[in-house]
Formats: sequence, C-alpha cells, structure tokens
Amino acid sequence: MRFFDATYYPVPKSGSSSVKYLLMQVAGADQALDNPDDDVHHHLGTHLVDPFRPMHNADARPFTIVRDPVERLLSAYFDRVVKARQLVGEEADGELARELGLSLEPDLETFILKVEDYCRICADIRFHVASPRYFLGSNLFLFDRVFKLEKIDQVAAYISEIVGQDVSMPHIHVSSGQASPSDLSPAALAKALRFCRYDYAFLVDLYDAGRWGVIPRGTRRDPSTLSVYRDPAKYEDTSYPRTPRNLRNFLSKRPLDPALPKAD
Repeated sequence: MRFFDATYYPVPKSGSSSVKYLLMQVAGADQALDNPDDDVHHHLGTHLVDPFRPMHNADARPFTIVRDPVERLLSAYFDRVVKARQLVGEEADGELARELGLSLEPDLETFILKVEDYCRICADIRFHVASPRYFLGSNLFLFDRVFKLEKIDQVAAYISEIVGQDVSMPHIHVSSGQASPSDLSPAALAKALRFCRYDYAFLVDLYDAGRWGVIPRGTRRDPSTLSVYRDPAKYEDTSYPRTPRNLRNFLSKRPLDPALPKAD
C-alpha cells in the first residue's frame, strides 16, 4: 500500500493476525482470503531480525504491538499445540521427540516445563515463542508507537489517522480456552517467568513480571526465549558474544550502524 506511510513490525501471538487483516481490508485485498485466520500470514509475512541490532528505518513511522511475555507463551501453547496441533504433524521431529522423551500431545504444565525441548523439535513452536527481540530488534525507542495488546483498538485509531478514514479493528485468530499464568503450578509458573526473563527486561516500561510472581534466580545458561534460536552468551564461529558484559569489545569489532567503518 503505497499510501500507507508507516511500517508494521508484527510479533507472533501479539495481535498480528488482526492487524494484518485490517491492513488488507484498507488495501481492498481482504476478499482474496478464504480463511483469514491463516491465509493472512501467507500474504503479509512475519520476519525475523537480528535481536541485537537496532532497526534503522525510524523515519518510516514503525509501529508494533507487544504482549505480557508469560501470557504470550501460554497463548502459543493453546494456538499452536492445541488448536493447530503442530506437534502431531510433519512439522515436528518425532524421532527427536522420542529421544527426548517428549509427549507430542502435552498438557500445558508439561509444555511449559519442557518448552526449550519442544522448541528443538518443532520450528513452528520455536517461531511463536521466540523473544519479541527477534522481530523488533534491540531498541523500542526507535518505534513511532508501541501498543499493548490489551489496547489493540488504539491501533485502529492510529491506522485511521494514517490512511485518512475511520477503520475498526477486527479480532481474528483468538485462541479459546486459555488459562491464566495464575492457573499454573508454582513450578510451571517459575519456569515460565525464568524462560521469559529477558522479555520482561525488554518490555520493562510496559509489563511487570511481579504481576505473576518473582522471577527465580538462575544462571545465564538457563533456557530463555532468546536461546531458542541461539545462545547469545556463547561464541559462535568467529563472532564475538553480544552481551552487555562484552558491549565495549563488541562495538569495537562490529559497529551497530552498518554505515560506519569498522574500528582498526
């Protein structure tokens, strides 16, 4: 849509189906969708970015929607495991599941307690629970607007202003029968909070993990939404580990702005 003077950065399980469908409605392309719940993502994809690099198109009025990290994790279970049954189809590595002793039809508690293993056996699960940093980059301050999922109707007002016409937010791909984090056992809730610890740090101005409890102490080796694709604390080939502890050395080896020359 050439007249749409903004860039939407979708995050899985954070209202992306509804926003994409709204954008297709504005463009007059929604009639091409037989099943909006699923087809919308074939027309408007969701892409990974480098989670440790800031985005550079701030002039394009980028906006996004974020969600409470543990609630998003639970939503991924109900949508991808229960509704879409991604673990019982060809998408999942059944042989690896057997090696790991994983049920392909886990209940919520089992899924949470072994979420890093389920990410290993199924790319679709990995994609839907990965940290929002994999879809937004490292800096929310570069976005024109960051909306909370609970206030998704504000996105419709924002898009109405951009396109010059009143639009309303459709609500599609809403998973039913979801549990609340407060319904989890103490062990599963502790695991979920620890698994989402970096996301709460990333969204510190928007969501507080204290709503559900205290994030347990652990080590940097503990699995997280950032480690489902790679462990940012480890060396990979010849790249330097990009962690706050090594920020100075990292910057000297690879400037964040690709337009800048590398340091001698």
